[in-house]
Amino acid sequence: MTMKRANPGSAHDALVHLFEAIGREHGANSAPAEGIPLAADFLGVTHWTLRKQLDPDQPSDLGFGRVSQLTRHFGCADAAQHLALAAGGVFVPMPNADGKVAGLSAEVMRETGEAIALLLADIAPGSEGGAELTPAEAGDALPAISEALARMADLYALVSETAARKTRTMKR
Repeated sequence: MTMKRANPGSAHDALVHLFEAIGREHGANSAPAEGIPLAADFLGVTHWTLRKQLDPDQPSDLGFGRVSQLTRHFGCADAAQHLALAAGGVFVPMPNADGKVAGLSAEVMRETGEAIALLLADIAPGSEGGAELTPAEAGDALPAISEALARMADLYALVSETAARKTRTMKR
C-alpha cells in the first residue's frame, strides 16, 4: 500500500518524503516503502495506525512532536527542510564528519552567514537606502560575498576530488 501523494510542497508531501528517506537510509533493502514500518516500530504503533495518521483525508494527525522524534532518531531532514521553506528560509544541515569537509563546511557557513547578515543590515529600514540596496552598500557587501563564494569553491573542489576518487576506485 502506498501513501497518497499530496500537493508538492505541502506538509503532507514533506512527510511522504520523510518516510521514503527513512526507508532508503535505514531499511534492510534501502527501499522507500520500508520507511513506514520502520517508523511505526520506532513509535510503537502499527503501520496501519501510522498510515491513517498520514492520510490527509483523515481527521487524525501525526503531530509535530512525533515528527520531531522521527527526525531526531532517523536523521532525515525532509521535515526540517519543509519548515525552513515555510518560514521563508532554507535548511542547511551541519556536517557530521570530522576532518577537512567538516572544517570547510563550517567556514562556508560562517562566511555565508556574515555575508547575509551584512546584506540584511543594508536593507533594514534604518539603513542608508532603507529597504533598497544602494550601490555603496552593494560595494561594501561584495567582499563578504566573494569570501563566502571562495570558501564554497574550496568545499566544492574537495568534495569533487573525493567523488572522483570513489568513481576511479569503482571502475577498477
